[in-house]
Parts: sequence; C-alpha cells; structure tokens
Amino acid sequence: MKDMLSSSSSRSVSDVVVAWYNEPGVERWVSALAFAFSERPAGERYRIFVFHKGTAEDAKQRLFDVLGTKCSDVDVFFEHLDNVGREADTWLHYTVARLRAGDMPVNRVAFLQGDPWDHFGTPHGGMERNLYVFSSKLVALLAPTAHPMASNPEPLFCKLMSESRVMRRGLSHPQRLDLERVWVEAFGCECKVDSYVFAAGAQYLVDAMRLSQEKPLSWWTSLHHKLRADEINAWEIERFW
Repeated sequence: MKDMLSSSSSRSVSDVVVAWYNEPGVERWVSALAFAFSERPAGERYRIFVFHKGTAEDAKQRLFDVLGTKCSDVDVFFEHLDNVGREADTWLHYTVARLRAGDMPVNRVAFLQGDPWDHFGTPHGGMERNLYVFSSKLVALLAPTAHPMASNPEPLFCKLMSESRVMRRGLSHPQRLDLERVWVEAFGCECKVDSYVFAAGAQYLVDAMRLSQEKPLSWWTSLHHKLRADEINAWEIERFW
C-alpha cells in the first residue's frame, strides 16, 4: 500500500475501508475517525485504507493535510485506483491485497462509501452528520470489546432493501442484472433463493476471519477478475455481499 502515516503493532487490529470518488468532506470525517482511534488504549490498533477513484488530483494532499500529525499513531493508507467497478472493485481490491500480504486484521473490517450517510433510509441509531457521534459509534463497533454482531456481515449505516429474484430479470435497473448466472459463477451452485435482503450502498461491518477463512485467495481473485472483465457488474455483487 502507499503513503502510510506511521505504524504500530498490536494483537487487536481493525480496519476501515473507504471508497472515495468525488464526495466532499471525506478528509473531515476520516480525520475525525483517526483522532478517535488515536485515543483508544495502546493494545488496540486501527488502520484506515482510503481508495480514491475521483478526478481531484490533490485528493491525497488534502487528506494528509487535514490529518497532519495529530493522528501519527494511526495507520492511514491512500491509494488511487482506476474508476471501474464502483465500490465492489474497491472492496475486492482491499480483500485480495490483504490476503496476498498476509496481514488481514484479526478483529473487524468496516466498508464505507466516501459519503457514509448517503444511503440512509432513516437515521441509523443516531448516525447523523455529527462527526463526533459518527466516529464514536464506529469506534465502538470496531473495538475488541464490541458486542457480538447481529449478523455477519452486518449492514452498516444504510437502508436495507428487499427484492425478489424474479423482479431483477426485467429492466427496472439501469444495468440489467442477471443474478442467477452470477450466483452460479460465483458460488458454483444453483441459486434457490427467491427473495433476499441487501444493504444499499454495500456498507458493512465484517468479522475479518470470514474474509480470510471462508473463501481462499483464488476465489476472491477470480471474482475480482470477473468484475474487472465486466463479466459481472457491481450492482449484481451488491446484492450478494
């Protein structure tokens, strides 16, 4: 990874992964979150991975200017990616890279959009655009002392959507979704689910052990290649996280 602010070692590691396009204000909430992490006990380690796909050439500089030195004990990484595959490409890029490097966190991973509030249906547990409230609650979800997750992955700060498999055979979406084919290609078995619930925006809290143990690196790499080759699209993957 690129452009790291300092480093530390710890037994408990949690990551935040940010998919940033051109959303404004990312520097502010990432800085607030990094500051909240810096105030946690020394036995906890947090990393923030910011993946930028936007057009602003000064995005990295703006981010690190806001971070400054006040969060020097928090690992913050920045990398610019090609603007393909929406957030699905970002989530898969992170997962494949961490598995290849052998440094998948041992605790939890939060996957967030550049504007984490954009996909709210209604306020989620007080997660309004208050940076202190937002960062405090996210830290509480990622801390090693956090309560067990209600589900794994657990939808994070976004509206839950319910759809039938049959509905997506039509053209109601800007991209035609062939969910049955994608299911077979991704999981190697027939899709027998008639309806499903998914999180709009694909924001999730995940037990990192699921990313490293339930599927091999070859599976994640294959899925990433299919997305990059446009054999499947981000809206299809969004419904299967």
